Amino acid sequence: MANSGFEDGRGQEEETFLYFAYGSNLLTERIHLRNPSAAFCCVARLKVICMGAKENGLPLEYQEKLKAIQPNDYKGKVSEEIEDIIKKGETQTR
Repeated sequence: MANSGFEDGRGQEEETFLYFAYGSNLLTERIHLRNPSAAFCCVARLKVICMGAKENGLPLEYQEKLKAIQPNDYKGKVSEEIEDIIKKGETQTR
């Protein structure tokens, strides 16, 4: 596992990985069935996940599957870092 840099809330970093959930895996109870130590980090946007997949050279087949997912047009709060990534990506594609 890689260290995500996310702190566990007690001020101590643990060896962790980031998991992007959607659908029923957004339910805390469901994700804890297989990973009892899972902790919420932040809300992301599918657009950022697709950008990250491209930036990190993930297989094209996987990237296409991500692009095919219909977004739910969530308009709620996300981290400022994610908003900055979205804005930066939009200016680069113009």
